Amino acid sequence: MRTYARASLGAALAGAALAGALLDPAAARPAVPPTVSVLPPAPSTSSAKACTASLEASIGAGVTALLTLSPSGPAVTFEDGPGTPIPGLGRLDRKHPALPASAGIRAEILTPYGPAPRLRTKVEGGAEAPYQVQDFPRLPGNCRLHGAGT
Repeated sequence: MRTYARASLGAALAGAALAGALLDPAAARPAVPPTVSVLPPAPSTSSAKACTASLEASIGAGVTALLTLSPSGPAVTFEDGPGTPIPGLGRLDRKHPALPASAGIRAEILTPYGPAPRLRTKVEGGAEAPYQVQDFPRLPGNCRLHGAGT
């Protein structure tokens, strides 16, 4: 076989393989099972990161509330559908447990110094609509909430 014939045959085979990969991307990947990475257990000391629990909750109108509970207390930030923070709504915490009336939605941390804080919101529906109430996640067992009236 001549050199130029081998080159064109190789190019044709490579083109066919590429076309097959474009049509079925799974065929282009090697048949290797996915690996699962296991993180080591958290240290037994109560570090701030190990004692933080977070929960995302949809509160309506495409707004998501990220509820975080740490030993220093509850905190809430608001995000739009794709997870972008909504700066106009700011952040709720013990020092600022409620949004101002000018925010356009109602949101308030109920019992911010209590052992089981909750977020109360009303985003849609007007004055007659009921409030939604969402519990904050619980701290891991070896962590304590500072300043909680337990």
